[in-house]
Amino acid sequence: MSPDTYRAVIKPQHARLFKAIHEMGAKVLFHCDGAITTIIPDLMDAGIDILEALQFDAEGNDPVLWKKNFGKKLCFHGGISVQSTLSFKGAEDVRREVIERINVLGKDGGYILAPSHSIQAGTPAENVVAMFETAKNYKQ
Repeated sequence: MSPDTYRAVIKPQHARLFKAIHEMGAKVLFHCDGAITTIIPDLMDAGIDILEALQFDAEGNDPVLWKKNFGKKLCFHGGISVQSTLSFKGAEDVRREVIERINVLGKDGGYILAPSHSIQAGTPAENVVAMFETAKNYKQ
């Protein structure tokens, strides 16, 4: 859908829902796929606290720009690609991506490392282990 359609039709409903969630003392973790950079300010304005999936394989999604532009007010969850790195590359590539995400998105806090989506069938087990072990042991 276009950003204008989101703003006109869905954002007002999100704002009402997210306000109710905040009034109950909870945070809003919001899952959104695809090339969403243009609507992140709208999602934040509607009340999300945590943006989940972080599909950096999608056009225009840049972890460096997201952290710079939104990282002071928004927590990020995800970002280890299941479309390329985790599923199809080697363990060393996974380690590099984990370290890059921690260095960029984890700088000054506000990042929960996780796959960009559910780990797919056929993903090499050594890649999953590499993701978790690197995250556990890496020190910035």
